[in-house]
Amino acid sequence: MRLKRTSLLFIAAAVAAPLFSIAVPVNADVKAAGEFKPEDYGAVANDGKGDTEAINRTIDAAGEAGGGTIVFGAGTYDIDVIDFHGTAVAVNVTKPNISFELTNSTVFKVVPTSAGEFCAIDVKGDNFRISGGSIVGDRSNHKGSDGADGHGIGVRDCKNVQISNLTVSDNWGDGIYLGSVQSDGSYPGCSYVTVTNCVVKNNRRNNIAIVDADHVVIDGCNISGANGASPQCGILIEPNTNQGNVPKKAVCSAIEIKNTTVKSKKAHQKNGQFFALNILNPYYQSNNKVVAKNVKITKCTFKGDVGNYSGKSVTFNKCKIKGTFYDHKNTKLKKCTIKNNYKF
Repeated sequence: MRLKRTSLLFIAAAVAAPLFSIAVPVNADVKAAGEFKPEDYGAVANDGKGDTEAINRTIDAAGEAGGGTIVFGAGTYDIDVIDFHGTAVAVNVTKPNISFELTNSTVFKVVPTSAGEFCAIDVKGDNFRISGGSIVGDRSNHKGSDGADGHGIGVRDCKNVQISNLTVSDNWGDGIYLGSVQSDGSYPGCSYVTVTNCVVKNNRRNNIAIVDADHVVIDGCNISGANGASPQCGILIEPNTNQGNVPKKAVCSAIEIKNTTVKSKKAHQKNGQFFALNILNPYYQSNNKVVAKNVKITKCTFKGDVGNYSGKSVTFNKCKIKGTFYDHKNTKLKKCTIKNNYKF
């Protein structure tokens, strides 16, 4: 459930000069205070050519100004990844106070790559916001067969992130990934992340993966059809573990999911795939460590199976589960409708 740790840190440093320090074109227009346009830094929508470097230059300029809103026009921006033997860098938000403002017809389209590990938008800066438009991955024409970490948007080791009114689909890995660049708890993970009124569908691994995150709200979303690479869940809460041991700082906490519909591609399989929602330590049979605590799920509909194998203080309130609920942790159920309730 993680991207490679040291390789990404090394790559970010290695590509800093070509990606983020290129001089701004001399004919760039003067921008209104706090507002930046990627076209001023070389991006051209709908031309079939990569726009990643131009977008990263725009982020750099906004960061140097202390933050700002990057305004994307209608059309398709081609997100080409820079591939380092399977691990890649694309749009890279490392500066704080950056916002992406997209129109309803703005598309970030991942250019087919053989890399198995990247985020089309990789967020590591505090106070990031993205609203509108869509991210479309390359799962249908991906050039390689290795890995399942080609994520749509990754949020790692930062806080105060808002994702709203965004469609995230067809990615080689997860649609939305919330975690850390480290798996040993030495990095903070992400916190105070809201995902609101989003459509997350047809991503190859999970639609939303919560790996190392606290204070997460998923509200008013439509999530469906994860398929293609294990575990293929709608929402999966599963920190990285070492034989089932979870670093204390990596235990996910204060997760709220509400007013959301999650539809599985099909009924779950015995190996733990195709859950609409699952809270899982895959070593629960031999090492029953808690991976998440204080999880509240309210007014949601799950069209598929749901599992709480490894969550503490988990409450479902006014929810509909139209499959089997696999309850290993004495989950609190309030005014819920459940097709089959299996306690073990």
